[in-house]
Amino acid sequence: MMTPRQAAFRADYRPRISPWYSGLAHVLVIAVLGVATIWYCASNVVAPRWTDWLIVPAAFIGCNIFEWAIHRFVMHRPVKGLMGIYKRHTLAHHQFFTDHEVSFDNARDFRITFFPPYALSLFICMSAAGAYILGLIWSANAAWLLVCTTAGIYLNYEFFHWGCHVKDDRIIRHIPLMNTIRRHHIAHHNQAIMMSTNMNLTYPMADWLFGTTDLDRGLLGHIFNGYDTRFVKRNLKQVRNSAADSRLAQA
Repeated sequence: MMTPRQAAFRADYRPRISPWYSGLAHVLVIAVLGVATIWYCASNVVAPRWTDWLIVPAAFIGCNIFEWAIHRFVMHRPVKGLMGIYKRHTLAHHQFFTDHEVSFDNARDFRITFFPPYALSLFICMSAAGAYILGLIWSANAAWLLVCTTAGIYLNYEFFHWGCHVKDDRIIRHIPLMNTIRRHHIAHHNQAIMMSTNMNLTYPMADWLFGTTDLDRGLLGHIFNGYDTRFVKRNLKQVRNSAADSRLAQA
């Protein structure tokens, strides 16, 4: 299914990956940093009040909108001062992976699949800054829970993204939520609609809220859609590649 253009991009990109790069080490660093952050913050939560726990759903919703906004307005737009993100995502990731061939071949391809580990470090620092303010106006427990939640959502993001690009989906197709985002994200990798459609990569709630989804369904229908293609909008720009749709529909 791979186009000559995509094959040429992969052939050019792969030799430029450092021979010292290890995809497994890349993933391990992200996992260890994320889990260690969650463990440390959780260990500091002491006798939380029920009101402290309200930060968890609030952070979950906030992160869902944040991921949508960063994807739509930074990763797919040439913003001055943030061009590195745009080039890495739109000009590299979306050339390496398209809806014609969305899968990586081996762990060295993790270089273009996962964010660099420093991205998680930056995200933790941003969360910690917000948590400091939250600790002053709310409670220390709420502050620790905020960082726990945001770090967990980041790991969720990376795990779901891996699930979208893994070649063998025999298990993923049967996992609720994960199968939804795989179809959702493969649709996003169609270059005809990638600049404005299906920007969520955990749960397509913000896409539903802001009307950037490729489905004509309600919120619950979006979240539990799975591989179902019956509700795909028919007025999408050049409508998605029929072969990709057929492959998912038959799965």
